[in-house]
Amino acid sequence: MGINKISVSQKRDDCIGCGACTSFAPNNWSMNGQDGKADLKDAVKKGDMMVVQVDEDQVEENKQAADACPVQIIKVSGHNE
Repeated sequence: MGINKISVSQKRDDCIGCGACTSFAPNNWSMNGQDGKADLKDAVKKGDMMVVQVDEDQVEENKQAADACPVQIIKVSGHNE
């Protein structure tokens, strides 16, 4: 039985730089010192979204980050709601 991969995505252009995501999921998020926006670590650009695959054990913290985002630009998919 393998570990399921979960997609975390961010519409980075709409980030306001509040840092809530970094508080809940510091292993996946960091603040960019140049523009003050959040970076989704190891993400790749797909259209206007930044996307990364994370392990199941990182789902809950990223769901908390998504819920805490005041502009709702973070999505977690590929898990049971």
